[in-house]
Amino acid sequence: MHKHVTTHKKTQAMKLLKGFYIYVLITSLITISNNLNNLLNPTIIISLIGIASAIFFFTEKTNFYFLAVIWIIAQIPYFVIGDFTLDLSQFLNFHFSMNFGSLSLGLNVQIFLLLFLKQILLSEFLFQKVTFKAYTENLKLKRENEYSFTPTDIVSKKLVGSSEIKIENDTYLKVEFEPQKSERIKKAGIILIPLNESEKIKATVEYKLNNNVW
Repeated sequence: MHKHVTTHKKTQAMKLLKGFYIYVLITSLITISNNLNNLLNPTIIISLIGIASAIFFFTEKTNFYFLAVIWIIAQIPYFVIGDFTLDLSQFLNFHFSMNFGSLSLGLNVQIFLLLFLKQILLSEFLFQKVTFKAYTENLKLKRENEYSFTPTDIVSKKLVGSSEIKIENDTYLKVEFEPQKSERIKKAGIILIPLNESEKIKATVEYKLNNNVW
């Protein structure tokens, strides 16, 4: 038994993610434009990865979130030895480095993009159907009953979505979902919140994405 989510008004975290992907798109396009005379430049590959990650995000295919992670990580190292330079930074070419003879090691200013990493990793769940059932049973959640919702926002370390989940005689209109680290079973902490915000259900659940097998 399950109900699907309704739309949820976006909060500051989603606005920041949207701003991040606009930045990704703009800087990647500028980088390609600046390198049209050298299309074999590997920096362009990173630009294309960035453009793809932005397109997937804005078309709500956030299971491709890892492309944004690659786009960030690839830009951080700065390495020069002799005539060889490794610098895949997009648009902004500024770095901190230390020189050891002909060797130069450093970090590009794009390291600040790691500040978005937590939200990017959580964005894997955005707009995806999350089906859950009790991992540890309580008075209302039983392992034999499955419910689903669609996260549409990120608040701190939690994914949030509106819902119409009915359990017994109660309807829960909001879900707060926090994935947990686990090796075999995908587990999460969950809070189901009814209209009057009393009688919340707090539990550990087992979950799957997009109708994958348990």
